[in-house]
Amino acid sequence: VFAQLVARDVQLTEGLLRWYSDPGLAGVFLGPGLSYDQHTGELMVAEPGVYYVFLHLKLQRVVSSQGSGSVSAVLHLQPLGAPLAALAMTLDLPPPSSEARDSAAGFRGSLLHLDAGQRLGVHLRAEAGTHLAWQLAQGATVLGLFRVATKVPAGLPSS
Repeated sequence: VFAQLVARDVQLTEGLLRWYSDPGLAGVFLGPGLSYDQHTGELMVAEPGVYYVFLHLKLQRVVSSQGSGSVSAVLHLQPLGAPLAALAMTLDLPPPSSEARDSAAGFRGSLLHLDAGQRLGVHLRAEAGTHLAWQLAQGATVLGLFRVATKVPAGLPSS
């Protein structure tokens, strides 16, 4: 069981990231037992188990003389109750200068126990001043997971 979704929009928009989920697109895989809800922007797991869930976030500067600050992405699990943050990362964007990099990237991954029907969504937050000067790198921001076990080993916290 494996999925990899690619971010749909490149603009830094506060809120839930939307994903390409059509397996015909480059870098997109959606295996059996996994589905993507276009309306909620969430990846849904049909079968319980232990999954390695990962998020790769890459940004690029599009306005050379502006924009520093930070961008945060948080993976939320939607069980029956309130959303639970499972993975989080913050990218510090370099200030504009001749020596500054014009891109920033981060990766987070973790083993998570997911129940049948569990939904995963990624929320983005960007500091003021970054929205116009930075954007997500096309095809490089991905959400993925694969199942590593059908039973939860002793000692692994459940979601």
